[in-house]
Amino acid sequence: MITRRSAALAALTVAAATLAAPSSHAADAPAAAATITRDEVLARTKFWFDRQVPYSQKRTYPDPQGKRYRTDSSGYASMVLKLPAPGRNTQGLADPAVTEKITKSQLQVGDLLLNKSKHVVIFAGWANAAKTRYWTYEQTPPRVKNRTVPYPYFAGNGTFEPYRYKYIR
Repeated sequence: MITRRSAALAALTVAAATLAAPSSHAADAPAAAATITRDEVLARTKFWFDRQVPYSQKRTYPDPQGKRYRTDSSGYASMVLKLPAPGRNTQGLADPAVTEKITKSQLQVGDLLLNKSKHVVIFAGWANAAKTRYWTYEQTPPRVKNRTVPYPYFAGNGTFEPYRYKYIR
């Protein structure tokens, strides 16, 4: 015999399952993926830049919400994109569940230039019409920098390729 209480519990269970069911977009998302706008990315890059956060592979620093991220380049990129703290490493930023490779002509503010084994920078716009130099935010010794660099990055630093966070809008 079904009581009112068990019927109500069953209805709540069905409702909760419906609310928790992932959308087709969320099904492809890594755990705790957050959608972010390019304006938010830029604001988050400036958050650490304005505070001149020192570079370290051992320390952490809070984002605007107080979550603590590693203060190396991949920790900074993770913070900027609102990935789970303390952040992914450079190889983890190239995970197809998180980012996708793009072309130079597709680069937009908030995209990444990534050397999977070494370093990552945040693209902040072209510095010249020839698209041979670009503005970047990056966490590199001694602290967060905003500067122009040659495309794809300084010679002698390996191969850098453009990537886009899959959940940037």
